[in-house]
Amino acid sequence: MVLAVEESAFTFAHIKINYMKKVSILMLLMAATLVSFAKDGDDKKGEMPAKKNAVKLNISSLAYKNIAVQYERALGPKIAVAAQIRLMPKGNLQGWSNISSGMDDNADVSVSNVKVGSFAFTPEFRFYPKRALKGFYLAPYLRLRTMSMGIDGSFKDSSTNSTRFMAIDGKMTTIGGGLMIGSHFNIGKSFSLDWFILGIHYSSSNGKLDGSITGSGMSAADQSKLQNDLYTSLEDSRFFKNNSVIVTSNSVAISTKFGMVGFRGFGLNFGYRF
Repeated sequence: MVLAVEESAFTFAHIKINYMKKVSILMLLMAATLVSFAKDGDDKKGEMPAKKNAVKLNISSLAYKNIAVQYERALGPKIAVAAQIRLMPKGNLQGWSNISSGMDDNADVSVSNVKVGSFAFTPEFRFYPKRALKGFYLAPYLRLRTMSMGIDGSFKDSSTNSTRFMAIDGKMTTIGGGLMIGSHFNIGKSFSLDWFILGIHYSSSNGKLDGSITGSGMSAADQSKLQNDLYTSLEDSRFFKNNSVIVTSNSVAISTKFGMVGFRGFGLNFGYRF
C-alpha cells in the first residue's frame, strides 16, 4: 500500500493500517464539524448564488511544478459540481531518494535517474451546508490519472565484464475515488479563495514499462540475473505488487499493479466568480 500527498508533493511512503484508522477517524470528526455549520442561520438560505460559476488556479501546486485549473458551477442552493485538470510536465521525480533507499543495496542494477510527468482529471460533487460556492463543503470525488515515466539505469555484464546501460519508458494509469473537506471564501464581488483542507482516496494503478539495453549478445545467465535483480528491487521496495519482469538480450519489459492510498489537500486555489 502506498501513500501519496498529491496536492503538495509527490513523495511515497509506507503506511500502516492503524495509521489509516486514525486518519479515517479524523475525517469523520471533520465531517461532523461541517454538518454542525448547517445549523447556523444564513440570511440568504435557500437561494442560488448570484454568480454560479468559478474558475480557479491552484497557486500552492505551482511550487511543485504542477499546473492545476478547476471549474465549479452551482446546480442548486447548496450543491455544486466541479472538475479539475492538473498537469505536471515531465521532470526529475521528487522523493526518489526515499524510494531508492528501500531497495536492495546489494543488487547489481543501478538507477541513475527517474523522470515523471502526469495528467490528472478530478471531477467532484460538492455539498455546502449554507450556500453553494460559499463556506465549508464536503466533496466526494473521482481521480483519473496518467503518469509517464523515464528511467535510466545500468548493470554489469559478467560475460564481457563491461557496463551496459538501459533506457526505460512507459506509463502508469490510475483510477480511484475519495472524500475531501474544504472551504470556499468570497473575496470582493468577483474573486474567491478555495481551500482544499484535507481529502483521502484509494486508487488502483497499472504500470507498463518497456526499455532497450545497449549492446547485444547478452548471455542467458546474465539475462536471468538482470531479470532477478529488477524483480527483487521492485519487490523489496514494498510499494509495487504483482510485478512481472521479462528480459531479452537487448530489451526489458516490466508490468506492475498496486493499490495506493492518497491524500489530497493543503491546496489554495485563487478563483474568479461569474
